[in-house]
Amino acid sequence: MSLGPFDTLFASLNGLANGNLHLAGLFVLLLLLLALEIGVQLGQFIARRHAPTDGQKSSVNFATAGMMGLLAFLLGVSLSMASDRYQQRRDSVLAEANAIGTAWLRATVATGAEGEAMQRLLRDYTETRIAVVRGSSDPAEVDRLNQRTNSIQNELWQIARTVAERSPTPISGLLLSSLNEMIDLSLTNRRNFTSHVPAYVLRLLLTVSVFAVGAVGYGFGLVGGRQPGLSVLLLGVWTLAIVLIIDIDRPQSGEVRIDPAPLVWTLQGFGPAK
Repeated sequence: MSLGPFDTLFASLNGLANGNLHLAGLFVLLLLLLALEIGVQLGQFIARRHAPTDGQKSSVNFATAGMMGLLAFLLGVSLSMASDRYQQRRDSVLAEANAIGTAWLRATVATGAEGEAMQRLLRDYTETRIAVVRGSSDPAEVDRLNQRTNSIQNELWQIARTVAERSPTPISGLLLSSLNEMIDLSLTNRRNFTSHVPAYVLRLLLTVSVFAVGAVGYGFGLVGGRQPGLSVLLLGVWTLAIVLIIDIDRPQSGEVRIDPAPLVWTLQGFGPAK
C-alpha cells in the first residue's frame, strides 16, 4: 500500500532508526510539531475569513476526537504486534537453550574422540548463539554469526552421523534427534529475530499521526488557543510510544533486546572447558 510522500517520510524514519534511535525520535517529534503548527495556521486563516459558529466548533472537535481515537487504536495494535514478536523471541531463545542442553547431555554418551569433539563444538556453538541473541548494529557481523552457526551445525551433524553409522543404537538415534531439534530451533529463532511489524502498519500509524495532530492544531487555531505546554507534552508522549514500537521491532540493533540468559545458563552448565 503506497502512501505517496509518507513513504518517503517513513523511509527517512527507518534509516534514522537503523542508525540512531534518538534521532528517529527527534524526527518524529519535529514532524508532529510541524503538523500541529500547519494545522494552527490553517485554523487561524479560516477563523479570520469567517468567524466559526459554536456548531462548527463542535463539529471540528467531534472529527478531531474521532481521529485521535483511531490513532490510539492503531498505536495499540502496533504495540501489541511488536510485543507479541518480543515474547516469541524470548520463548524461542529458551526453547533453543533447552535443545542445546539436551544435545550436550546426549553427546556425553558418544564414545571416543567423537563425543569430545561434539562437546567442544557445542560449547563454541552456544557462545555463538549467545552473540547472535545479543545482536549487533553491524549487518556484516550478524551475517558472520549466522554463517558460523551453519558451519558448526554441519560439523556436528557429520560427527553424529558417523557415530550413528558405526553404532546404530537407540542412543545414537536420540543424539541425531536432539541435534535435528537444535538446528530447527535455530532457524525458528532466526525467523523470529527477523520478523517485524509490517511496514504498512507503521506507515499508516505515522500517516494518521500527522493528520490527527494537524486536526488538533486546526481546532486550536479555529478557537484562537494554542495550548503550547499541553501540546508539547501530548506530542512528546506520543513520540515516545512510537519510538518504543520501533525499538522493540529491532531486537538486534535497538535498545530493547532479548536477554540471552537461558543460553548463558546452558553454557555454564557445561562446566569448565577442558
